[in-house]
Amino acid sequence: MKKMFSENNVYLVFSCIIICLCFATSIKAQAGTELLVYAIKGNITAVYNNEESPVKIGRLLKPGTVIKIKSGSKMTMVCKQGRPFFLSKEGDYPLSKWNDSCKTSTSSITANYFKYIWNEFYTHSPEYQQDQNTSALGAVTRSPAQDVFNPRKVNISFNQGLDTLNYTNGDFPLSWTCYNYSGKYTFRLYETRTGKLLYKDSVQRSFISISKFKNLLEAGKRYYWTATAPRAGKIKKRVLNYLESNKVEQFINELPNNEDIPEDSAAKYFRIGYMLEQRHFLADAYTYYKKAAETAPDITMFADKLLRFRNEFWIID
Repeated sequence: MKKMFSENNVYLVFSCIIICLCFATSIKAQAGTELLVYAIKGNITAVYNNEESPVKIGRLLKPGTVIKIKSGSKMTMVCKQGRPFFLSKEGDYPLSKWNDSCKTSTSSITANYFKYIWNEFYTHSPEYQQDQNTSALGAVTRSPAQDVFNPRKVNISFNQGLDTLNYTNGDFPLSWTCYNYSGKYTFRLYETRTGKLLYKDSVQRSFISISKFKNLLEAGKRYYWTATAPRAGKIKKRVLNYLESNKVEQFINELPNNEDIPEDSAAKYFRIGYMLEQRHFLADAYTYYKKAAETAPDITMFADKLLRFRNEFWIID
């Protein structure tokens, strides 16, 4: 009996090892690069776990997926590292085809954009929600550190994007944030070269529209502006570059040529908006973000970005 028990134990251990090895081999075989759908045109489907379904923008394609491209269709996918891939020929494409293709050291504005796109779409995916729920299980929570609050000081903060604003046209606000003050703010606009005060206003809300003093601006010149309040201390001057309107068109025309990467009009609007925001053309970026959200109202990520942008810069339409 003792010998039989020992043999059974050996058999069980051996069986467990075999099962674990098979499972590990299966995981390794399925491991690959998750790609995200950036743009599509035409009839495209994906087969995963023997189930075929239409491909949609923003979908995360898992390892083991096979993409089916019909005649006349096009598709652009993005990997987490910021590299885009596109398909335009009819056929079946297993995702494993790009297993080793995402390795890149490129840090161009285009690569940074596609990294941003991957992260934005991923945070709106069901897979992200599953990951969040999984990571929350067993997580240790800690009490947040107590903020040091000084009731005597008014704390005014500014969005980093407004440190230097490249402005051409449009009714865009200069804004700031303050949670421990309910009085009026003093806005000042200065000429950079001479330091001369050009405009001063007292405002109740934490923003002021450029249209209120646009008639004082001269294209091609740089200005400083501040927003202060009693007990706010020293406020750093921010830069307002008033540029000629053709500067935006010139910048857009100089963007990397993405004609080889299929994208629909909404994706193109969003890409241009992102590039403009990175170069601090915020009013123009907002215009393109609106175009993207209006062109593709079914894509939540575009609408969410537009809402966040409005909240960040106190834009009220």
